[in-house]
Amino acid sequence: MNPICDEDTLRESRLRFREYFLENEHEEQTPSKISESTKDKFQRAVIGAVSFQRGEANTIRRVLEEIDTIALKRTKEGFNEVNFTIGVLNCLFISYVFGAYPQHLWLLYFVEGAYMIPRKFYNMWNAKPLNQALYYLDFCWCMNFTSMLYLALLIATELVDGLHIDDSTRETFMKSEIGVNCGTLMGANIVLPFVACLFHDLNTMTGFFIHIMPPLVTYTFMWHSAEIKETW
Repeated sequence: MNPICDEDTLRESRLRFREYFLENEHEEQTPSKISESTKDKFQRAVIGAVSFQRGEANTIRRVLEEIDTIALKRTKEGFNEVNFTIGVLNCLFISYVFGAYPQHLWLLYFVEGAYMIPRKFYNMWNAKPLNQALYYLDFCWCMNFTSMLYLALLIATELVDGLHIDDSTRETFMKSEIGVNCGTLMGANIVLPFVACLFHDLNTMTGFFIHIMPPLVTYTFMWHSAEIKETW
């Protein structure tokens, strides 16, 4: 007997034979009594089963290749253990500073924004197939640029002699900041689906950063102004 044709193979062949109604219902057939047409039918059935198995294997292979392609793309975009860990630790660090040292949160916003926003702009400028730099004209981005410019002016007034911002201007600007930061930007965290925490992705985290940090900084200006003035 051929070693490939073991008992399980023969049993499966008999089952396939019965499945295609190839046996004679009134007479027990022997291999010598099986007609050529019956043999052809049985052979085609076996070939069809083998072809199906090969097609199934090819489909699985293509799926695995597509998964590898997507994984490689995600890796090129920064999906790795280091970036993921840095993203998680940065969120924890911001939360810690907000709770323990609220008088320094504005400085953290200014420093991190000075890195993350230009870096995202670089990625958007080099985006394929279309340049995405004009997204920086979006309302939320413009409000963040305005907030950072105001913080820079406040720092400059303390460092440069003769540079002064009167109290009326400060009050007007602060009221505007409260309305925008605690209204539009805060609401965007709830409504907009692309504002999300993807710790490994700088672009997505920067988008989350510009929507969550301004409300937090505004909160510290409103409720921890005494500590901020005393410290700075």
